[in-house]
Amino acid sequence: MSVPAIKSSDGCSPVMAVLADEVTHATMVRVARDNDWSDDHILEGSIHELIPALAGIETPDVLVVDLSDSVDAMADINSLSDVCDPGTRVIALGKVNDVNLYRQLIDFGVQDYLLKPVSAETLGEAINRKDKTVETASDESRQGRLVAVTGARGGVGSTTVAVNTAWILAHEMGQRVALVDLDLYFGSVALALDLEPGHGFREALENPSRIDGLFIERAMVRQSDNLLVLAAEESLENGFAFNPDALHRLLETLRSDFDSVVVDLPRFAARSQFNALTSPSSVIVVSDPSLAGMRDTMRMVKLAKTMSEGSDVAVVVNRVGSDKGAGLGIKDFETGAGLKVDVEIPDDGKTALKAEGDGVTLAQADGKAKVTVALRQLVQTVADVEMPAARPALWRRLLKRGG
Repeated sequence: MSVPAIKSSDGCSPVMAVLADEVTHATMVRVARDNDWSDDHILEGSIHELIPALAGIETPDVLVVDLSDSVDAMADINSLSDVCDPGTRVIALGKVNDVNLYRQLIDFGVQDYLLKPVSAETLGEAINRKDKTVETASDESRQGRLVAVTGARGGVGSTTVAVNTAWILAHEMGQRVALVDLDLYFGSVALALDLEPGHGFREALENPSRIDGLFIERAMVRQSDNLLVLAAEESLENGFAFNPDALHRLLETLRSDFDSVVVDLPRFAARSQFNALTSPSSVIVVSDPSLAGMRDTMRMVKLAKTMSEGSDVAVVVNRVGSDKGAGLGIKDFETGAGLKVDVEIPDDGKTALKAEGDGVTLAQADGKAKVTVALRQLVQTVADVEMPAARPALWRRLLKRGG
């Protein structure tokens, strides 16, 4: 298949469609003419021919693909995503009337899945439909809160704190939350939630001009309606460097569409990435109750206050009580670091083991555990929100009614 150059007279990328049959091809031509689009990019063919043809060229704003000949639609869409630019919206057509397939495609980032035969009106509406994410992103008056979580040292549980903070905000506070893992090689945010990392994160950081609401929908993985995850698992053999402005643009775009953006920030990147945090924002520095942790917490807090002026900084000591008699007491920790500890999270190996084994958060594993209560306290501290009031137990309500 030969793909014509992607260009248009008004400077906007045109719609491209690759369709498997003459009837759908004719329908798409009609849609193009009704909208005064060129039909140069309306082609007959299969997705298997399209994928190699798109490799190495700029892809359009809207790509209509036909999955009628696909044996494994999700595998083909996955391969297509590898050759598409992050900003490309994909509309899929097919003959399989399966709600599970529809949900899988939408969760992966496909904008719409239309069942064939499709009318010109339906196809035209799908192509012209403004993406809700983009519309929200254009509203500059709205800014979600940034919460960056970093460890004073390695292995102190900062990822666990980030994941649970995001989950509690989304599932218990009802916020729309983006959870971002900035360790593209060794990050474990997606793993902690039993998710497969999405696609396009690296490409967006390397090409910040491609970051927009459309990229977000395509690259993020949905844990629930309220919690979306942006993560990667890059090959260790592949090195890359991203534009320093890319992270700032990414976070600002996310903030325009989410109530809160929780970032798992690796400590090795803190020095270069703290300055991407703009108000309203919070920095959570996580440590264990050790002498080395005390020293490095003091240094990390100083760095955060210097490089991210205006951010609230909270100190969290995790796994309190894990080494009784060996770790520092909280008062000794505070005295040595010259800082107040905002939240103490107790060690709870039993709940942590259950959460890890089930691929869930600590809050899901045991909502009443002391570790979960401490995490809720942290959320209330950094997000400036009130936890919903707990409903009284049934027996208390009945007793009150009877009295």
